[in-house]
Amino acid sequence: MQSAPLTKNEQERLQALYDYDILDTDAEKVFDDLTLLASEICNTPIALISLVDPERQWFKSTVGLDATETPRDIAFCAHAIHQLEIFQVEDTLLDERFFDNPLVTDGPKIRFYAGTPLVSPEGHAIGTLCAIDSKPHSLNQTQINALEILGRNVISQMELRKRIKVLKEIDKNKTDFLSSMSHELRTPMNAIIGFSRLLLDDAANRGANDQSVEYLKHIDYSGKRLLSVINSILDINKIEAGMMSLSPTPIDVRQTIQQIAGMLSNSALEKGIDFQWQLADLLPNTLLLDEAKFSQLIINLVNNSIKFTPSDKKVTLRVRTENKRLIVEVEDEGEGITEADQSKLFTQFQQLGKTQDQQGSGLGLAISKGLVNLMHGTITVKSAPNMGSTFTVSLPLTLAEYEPVVELANKVQTNTFSANNVILVVEDNEINQVVIEAMLATFELAPIFADTGEQALEKITQHNFNLVLMDIHLPGINGIEASRRIRQQYPELPIVALSADSFEQEKMKNDHSVFDDFLTKPVEKEALAKMLHVYLK
Repeated sequence: MQSAPLTKNEQERLQALYDYDILDTDAEKVFDDLTLLASEICNTPIALISLVDPERQWFKSTVGLDATETPRDIAFCAHAIHQLEIFQVEDTLLDERFFDNPLVTDGPKIRFYAGTPLVSPEGHAIGTLCAIDSKPHSLNQTQINALEILGRNVISQMELRKRIKVLKEIDKNKTDFLSSMSHELRTPMNAIIGFSRLLLDDAANRGANDQSVEYLKHIDYSGKRLLSVINSILDINKIEAGMMSLSPTPIDVRQTIQQIAGMLSNSALEKGIDFQWQLADLLPNTLLLDEAKFSQLIINLVNNSIKFTPSDKKVTLRVRTENKRLIVEVEDEGEGITEADQSKLFTQFQQLGKTQDQQGSGLGLAISKGLVNLMHGTITVKSAPNMGSTFTVSLPLTLAEYEPVVELANKVQTNTFSANNVILVVEDNEINQVVIEAMLATFELAPIFADTGEQALEKITQHNFNLVLMDIHLPGINGIEASRRIRQQYPELPIVALSADSFEQEKMKNDHSVFDDFLTKPVEKEALAKMLHVYLK
């Protein structure tokens, strides 16, 4: 028996093989189909995709053979990778290289072998697609051509597999970067918006109405607009990364739309636009929807129409049902959109048309399209220059039973909560500690702080806490691990995540084994009040 020598470019060849990251992976149908086709075309009972590493030939796919690998020194494929054309042995017993090979005298008893080298784009033969028979055989030219084509397809599939892996890695790095940036950008916004809101509330309580209050309003408005841009960029990337999920609950759809419309009326009024909304008489009272994403969709569409509609014109929101679908229409009397521009309408960072107000990220409609797709719906636009535009969203209609929830008053009284409540706030950022302390003080609550997860585990045993507010990004053990350990000791103690990382929130929002709820920075006083009412006496 003659073992094949190493190839002249063995190190480069092995690196090309390792770059595919395919050795010892599970079976994949696309490769199994190519192997089966090779067996049928060559009319042989055995066909293999064989990859040659330093010690063995490993089979990515097999037909007619149960083995997963053999030693390299007896492998026919180790000979085949020395050439770029098909390597064919019509009768092994007549070939001095193979007549006494263990694979010929035993095992599959190979009498015929034909292997086309699997050659990478750089020219390295990493293995073969081979056909094997237990009796002498010969391939005709048509079969040879077909086997070569199949071999090139094997390499094409491996190249595709490698590119998908690279893209996934790029996507993961992008998501990790945005997750980090979400935390880094939203953390200072927590201080800007939190303090400005507290100062405005204090000014209102004192009846102050001087120039400093106007400055505070400008700070508050600018902070919220910057936060809106940050959220838009993060939202579109969450949609692209497949990290945005639905949390449908029964909602009073009429009440929800009326609340949204009431909020949007203020934006329209500021611009001198007549905003109207119409709810069909037959609209069901209760539907199963993700209220936050449904609301965001309507807000994005209406705000877009307000933005591109001149003063003294009209924007109309209509909601109805049709053919077991929920239909949302937003019609405006704006400048309209050309047919050419309509194809770009849902593209990221596009701001089509002319408007005096060019503020915004250009992501509103792209996010709307992503939200509609997430909700298994469709969105269309009907428009023409100087004729306005009508956006129509069609969503699946799912009826549900609704249990009314007692709404909190906009202004929560400071004496609502018992002074006996003890709250642990785990937060490493000193400014954020001051913000949350000031907010809790408006409810006459004084928290105990821990700067790290380790400190939290120590303090949790020293007091009888009623609630834990836990930052996720902490030095040492992170907030998730610290919460898990607290949960093991005190399974009934409510733990609410307090984080600026919207990506982490999206990943964990449906997993209540760690956190009972989430508060996203910048923390809104109203959201904090609702959360306190849920978990405190």
